[in-house]
Amino acid sequence: MRCIRHGLSWVHSWMNLLLLLAVWLQPHVDADECIASKNDRHRTIMEAYRSSHNWNGILTEDSLSLHDNQTELDLSKQGFHEVHWHLSSIVGEGYDIYEMDMSYNNIEVLNELTFLKFYSLEMLNLSYNRIMIINNLTFGSLIRLMELDLSYNLIHTIEKEAFNRMYALESLNLRENCLITLNEHQFHFNDHLSSLLLDHNQIGFLPSVLFDSLAMVEELFEVDLSYNNFHRMPYIEAKEIGLLKVDYNQINILSVNRTYNVRALEAHHNHIHDADLFQFASAEHVDLSHNQLDNIAGLHEMSRLEYLDLSSNNISRFDYNLKYSIRNIPTLATLRLQNCSLTEDNMEGLLISESILNLDLSQNNFVRLNITHLAKLKTLQYVSLNFNYLQELIDYEHMSHHFPYMEMISLSFNRWNCSYFDKIMSYLNKTHIQTTTDPRDCYINGSHVTDSDITDSFEPEYTLNQVKRDMNLVKNLGRSMTYFMYALYYNMHGLSNHTHFLLKQNDQKIAAMSAEIGHLVGMVAFMVTIFAAAMVLAVAYGLHVLYKRWQMNRSVKVVTYNKRANEFSNGVTVNDVIRDNI
Repeated sequence: MRCIRHGLSWVHSWMNLLLLLAVWLQPHVDADECIASKNDRHRTIMEAYRSSHNWNGILTEDSLSLHDNQTELDLSKQGFHEVHWHLSSIVGEGYDIYEMDMSYNNIEVLNELTFLKFYSLEMLNLSYNRIMIINNLTFGSLIRLMELDLSYNLIHTIEKEAFNRMYALESLNLRENCLITLNEHQFHFNDHLSSLLLDHNQIGFLPSVLFDSLAMVEELFEVDLSYNNFHRMPYIEAKEIGLLKVDYNQINILSVNRTYNVRALEAHHNHIHDADLFQFASAEHVDLSHNQLDNIAGLHEMSRLEYLDLSSNNISRFDYNLKYSIRNIPTLATLRLQNCSLTEDNMEGLLISESILNLDLSQNNFVRLNITHLAKLKTLQYVSLNFNYLQELIDYEHMSHHFPYMEMISLSFNRWNCSYFDKIMSYLNKTHIQTTTDPRDCYINGSHVTDSDITDSFEPEYTLNQVKRDMNLVKNLGRSMTYFMYALYYNMHGLSNHTHFLLKQNDQKIAAMSAEIGHLVGMVAFMVTIFAAAMVLAVAYGLHVLYKRWQMNRSVKVVTYNKRANEFSNGVTVNDVIRDNI
């Protein structure tokens, strides 16, 4: 017996070990399968570009044909297999590249020298390649990069400091890769990051501290974690998240233990049976459709909620909770209860609100519906009752009285008897209430006459897509302004350099003129010196002549001549003078 017990203990230990090993290996197996699957997909996509003369070639500077003042570089759809490290040398040759597209290639490896000198780069597209690992220094020099697209690759590993030097990064796209998780503090230095797309990966866990929430300049506009392997609601510590998408996962319980500053939460198409919304009090948009909700708590605390979608859940399981919560949300404008197995029995007292404008009750099980059950929705403007089994709309004659602000009602694809439906349509034509339903969308003796065209879209007045569009518009305007400022700066810088060059030329001309004037002054001085010397010599000669004359005058004796005696006063006769001069 002891041997059997020992054997069973040994078998139990091995089973536990194998179980732990299986748990440890499962993510790696999933990652390997993901890489193989997406590698086949990439090979299929790239067949369209196999005719490129650069197919499986090496991207070097010789492959480029750059023009003067070129700021955008398109290297997409070429089939390059490798990037030569010397590519960055083109930047040192006077080219400032702001946007570079390297998508739809076969690049597998990026190293620290690939983008070494691309300091001015602001947008980099590396989507649809075969990159597997992002190293710490791969993007180390891209300090001005704002948008990085790494989608549709085979990335399964990102090193902890891979994005540390990308201080200006605003948008990071990592969708359709094979990531299992991220590192703690992965985006600690990306204080301007506003869009993070991680959908269609294999992520099953995320550390809560990904960002430096205290240093972040703006809110995270969008974090997309849809189509992953989450079983629990991931918590991301951030200043505020505009849109958090966790749809198409395997989340069972929607619950976090800390305040989650999320404005819009999309958690549809999961397996959620218990939703605890107490920590989402600041949310304005919540989509919990296509789940398995049994309980929803904290809804009444959401004082800012404007949009709530509970479609494709069985409301009857928590209708009392919902009844209490809806009447206590002062801002709720849109409520969607599509395909919730609702019947007339559920509706009495269910919907009481002074703020709801849009109500969707389509695809339910209504056969008869009493309008008075909706009469407590005084502000209602639009209601959809499409795709039910309606044959009777009780008390429809008082619809305009119950709903003074009603603008449209949709009654398409029901089981209306044509004679009864004609009365409803006749009544609507006499009121301010419009409808998109075809008057012939009814039955005569069990035969359907015609179908309606569903043209009305059930969306809130200002959707998240519109918000995103406006944010992108603002971002593009900001980027255009940045480009304008860059262009203005470089023009001013060029003008300054040209002015400096002209001043330098003027200085050289002035120096040359100064030298020529110096030579001229020297010549004048020389001439003046020569003239002065000549004058001095002339004066000296004149003085010499005058001196000689003076000396001669001093040696002349004055004598008188006596004509009678024919002799001078000194006793010399005329004959003596003549003789002396012969």
